[in-house]
Amino acid sequence: MPKTIPKVFPKTHISKTNVAYGFRTTIPKDIRRDYAVKQGMQVVWYDKNGEIRVYFRKPVKSIRELKGSIRGGRDLSKVSAEELIDREYNL
Repeated sequence: MPKTIPKVFPKTHISKTNVAYGFRTTIPKDIRRDYAVKQGMQVVWYDKNGEIRVYFRKPVKSIRELKGSIRGGRDLSKVSAEELIDREYNL
């Protein structure tokens, strides 16, 4: 009989921050530590069906830096932005 591996769920974080002048806020220390958030990373705010999700990602290279790095593939001009975001974040 194969062993079953128990599912490991991420920690639950409950933190509060204030929205300061210019709509700035601070990412809580435990979130920064557990998700390896570094200066220069992008914060992606994604609203899907009234639920706001926050993602951290390294900055995306410019189009010029990406030139020639992708060959062939699917025509993304006919794909909605929402579909691309859902695919990127496995939603």
